[in-house]
Amino acid sequence: MDVFINVPYRMVSKNIKRILELEVGAEVYTENNLLEDINMEEVKELGRSLMDMGIPCTVHAPFMDLSPGGYDRTVRRITIDKIKKAVEVAHHLNAKGVVCHPGYDRWRFDGNEQLWLEGSIQTWSEVLLEADRKMEIMLENIFEETPSTLIELFGHFKDKNLYFCFDTGHFNLFSRLPLEEWLIPLKNRIREMHIHDNNGNADDHLPIGSGTFPFRELKAFISNVSGIRFTTEFHSEAHAIDSIRNLKEFLR
Repeated sequence: MDVFINVPYRMVSKNIKRILELEVGAEVYTENNLLEDINMEEVKELGRSLMDMGIPCTVHAPFMDLSPGGYDRTVRRITIDKIKKAVEVAHHLNAKGVVCHPGYDRWRFDGNEQLWLEGSIQTWSEVLLEADRKMEIMLENIFEETPSTLIELFGHFKDKNLYFCFDTGHFNLFSRLPLEEWLIPLKNRIREMHIHDNNGNADDHLPIGSGTFPFRELKAFISNVSGIRFTTEFHSEAHAIDSIRNLKEFLR
């Protein structure tokens, strides 16, 4: 099974040998302001380096201040342009896919799932055109308490390359449903999982086993599926080695 680590774009080149030594792929995070002045020739060079060294990669699109399903057309236009720029970066890096935040939050949308859905359909239709059929676009659960909005959205893109990235830590913080009620309905859409732990009160991004996420249940699920990438997201250098080691042991 493919194991990746999340790495900010500006840190990839100087850490590329270490990534190779760790025997992991790289999920390259492209934050908002980076995309304003990123040099695409440098991106292409990085893509060649990753390919020459046999390091697979994905891209994580920006998300701060963005709203793919937003009501405001100007905000949504900015969001689309930012994500499309991340997709362009992904193409130059020869990335396997792009992870994006879908942006639904029942508090900000006052529970109006339909409003979010209408804006989302417009946004992802345009992003998928930029991605073309070769590039996977994966939507990650963030503040969602149930998978209902994602299930509804994927229903509008049944034959498109719009997929699901399941995040264990966000599930542990926000879900009101048991794990199986997320994984079973979305089983055929899962292409990636973000693997980290917490104790249910903060997004700590801890190594597997350091919090309360039900990893035993997840293990039972993944033993019956294939074709999923697993990305460990540690926010502290102190957790890097433990996060990678624990994930690799979990997947054995």
